[in-house]
Amino acid sequence: MKADDDLQGLTVRGQLRLLLGQGWHSLRELSQELHQSEKDLISHLEHLRRSRGAGADLFEVDAPVCLQCGFHFSTRERLQQPGRCPKCRATRISKARYRLRKGA
Repeated sequence: MKADDDLQGLTVRGQLRLLLGQGWHSLRELSQELHQSEKDLISHLEHLRRSRGAGADLFEVDAPVCLQCGFHFSTRERLQQPGRCPKCRATRISKARYRLRKGA
């Protein structure tokens, strides 16, 4: 596979940067692609979000949404998946997705 060849020899954060630069990915997709636990990847994603220099990529989050009432977690700072909706207390919540977009 071409994607696996591109990822070889890179650090986990380098692999994450490459994958997220290609488009939207959920935490589960990243975990399966990189063979890392979701818990470990959260800290790497936090680092990518914080470490931005001049002209760096923009870290974007497609926030989760409650599948029962439609509550949008747009103001959520934590990258971990929410356990339940603060509005209706339901636990059926869509997965957040992440990407890196070229900065201006």
